[in-house]
Amino acid sequence: MLSNPKSKIQNLKSAQVARAVEVGLEALRCDPVRTRAALVAMAIAMAIVVCLTTLVERGRAATIRALEQAGLKNLYLVQRHAGPPGALPSGRLTTADADKLLALVPARAVVAISMKTATWTAGGPPVASPFYAVAGPVREVFGMKARSGRLLAPLDVERKLPHAVVGVEVGRILARHPAAASIVSVGRQSYQVVGTLEETAVESASSGDIPSLDWNRAVVVPLGAETDAGDAPDARYPIDVAVLAFDDAASADEAARLAERFFSSPAARAEVRVASPIQTLRQYKQTRRTFDRIVWIVGLLTALSAVAGISNLLTASVVARSREIGLRRAVGARSSDIVLQFQAEGLLLGVLGGGAGLAAGVLISLATIDRSASGSSLSLVSFSGLALACVAIGIATGIRPSLRASRIDPAQALREG
Repeated sequence: MLSNPKSKIQNLKSAQVARAVEVGLEALRCDPVRTRAALVAMAIAMAIVVCLTTLVERGRAATIRALEQAGLKNLYLVQRHAGPPGALPSGRLTTADADKLLALVPARAVVAISMKTATWTAGGPPVASPFYAVAGPVREVFGMKARSGRLLAPLDVERKLPHAVVGVEVGRILARHPAAASIVSVGRQSYQVVGTLEETAVESASSGDIPSLDWNRAVVVPLGAETDAGDAPDARYPIDVAVLAFDDAASADEAARLAERFFSSPAARAEVRVASPIQTLRQYKQTRRTFDRIVWIVGLLTALSAVAGISNLLTASVVARSREIGLRRAVGARSSDIVLQFQAEGLLLGVLGGGAGLAAGVLISLATIDRSASGSSLSLVSFSGLALACVAIGIATGIRPSLRASRIDPAQALREG
């Protein structure tokens, strides 16, 4: 039976590659100083790239999660104080502003929020937490659910009853003091706890003009039932945030443009900001493209520095092993065998050093990430891409030294050796 010529050629090539890897591995063992230096350079380069990629991915994921948590179908009116400390704002946001805008846009619900940080007690030491006074359907706008008890009802807001709903972390603190778990005191005002909120995903910072609402740590009371509630009428009650909910993101986007014209006076523009999560996401994507280019450039420069450094080490190894190369050529080794040997050395350095760098980078990222934020350290796609990059760097580092080694004259190398 005749054997397949293609199969013979493939077997021959496989044997040639295996032999080149074996010789390259032995050469790396015989030159431990250069091998160690090349592995360390490759590992450091890949660790830097992994940490940079992880930082970018986690920042991107955190921003998108914060915007999704804010609600891509929502529109925010945010009170901002642009004057000197202690000065009263000239364009104070009130419930009347939200009601006027609600009459112009097809919003299905609106929630008014007054925000501050307050210290509360409940039979234990004082605890500082976000203190939110709200009016409107929080469940409908933010998707809030009660883990136990109930949410604030319209009657609570209408009568300004001293009732409170607490976040899950506040609920855990209250559970340590069963005797006083149903009452929280803020200043001279006491509130009866009527429910505990389900845990929500919360990012540690706001996105643009959109405030960060930390429901997990908050004490939530009816608007107008705050400890320092003023005498302003309900129709023009001062608030910090008004959130309008729409049926789709396109409606929220259109309403944002209308709201910008609505708050077009100089005083209102200075003190009231219109913030749309969908617009912020669009702006973030545009900014991210520029930032991604910078990251790619930094990663490419890091990879090129690793290629140059390791290639120089392998080239120095070629000079030091010129007699060995000449001897191999004299006993029958072809130029292609010499090229393949140094390509194998470069590939081994790329794979081994790059693998160590990938592992070190992932460990460093895991050790330094914010444990309060969700998400993985590095996506599988990015990890796979970086692993392939290690192989590509290894191949690139072997090009120059392999070409130099293939041009060595065997006779001259043996005479000089």
